[in-house]
Amino acid sequence: MDKTIRKQYSASDVFRRFLEWAAVITNLLFTLLYLNQIEWAFAMGVLGPLFLLVLSWRERLYAEPVLQVVYIISALVGWYQVQGGWTQLYLSLQVHALLFAAATGIALLWGLGLKRYTAANFPMLDALTASWGVLATWLMMYQVPACWLYLMAVNALSIFIYFRRRLYMAACMFVLYFIMSVDGYFQLHWFEL
Repeated sequence: MDKTIRKQYSASDVFRRFLEWAAVITNLLFTLLYLNQIEWAFAMGVLGPLFLLVLSWRERLYAEPVLQVVYIISALVGWYQVQGGWTQLYLSLQVHALLFAAATGIALLWGLGLKRYTAANFPMLDALTASWGVLATWLMMYQVPACWLYLMAVNALSIFIYFRRRLYMAACMFVLYFIMSVDGYFQLHWFEL
């Protein structure tokens, strides 16, 4: 009698892993290309979020797909924006405070709605990462350096969420994203091509 225990993978498990790997690879390519101001970043900026949208919906992270749709739209708008060159928008501290308060308030209401009306996993953290992620993406589209601060927070929260969902490759991706956001903010050029 063969005492070897073989783990059986269902088609659903295989698809889940495929989505996770595809999301990790394309999203990391986006960030790497974006940090180096290479326009191909925007193609990866559509594919990566598309994979992550499907994966997060399957994992009942219901705010995350909204963020992924915003990422896809932002990649398209960002590509359009850079056709005239990579330019920066400057915002006052008061505008940053107002944007932060609005995004956090929206996250609170969104999280409470998810908690009450859905079976979402981590509804408050999911809503917070999505809300701050939308703001960070908008700031990133316009080359506002503060986008990296929001991305540090979003990536740190995402590490926790994805690790807890046992999506270890995605959690590792967010660890690398966190490092990349530190690189972007402090302009350390660790990821230059």
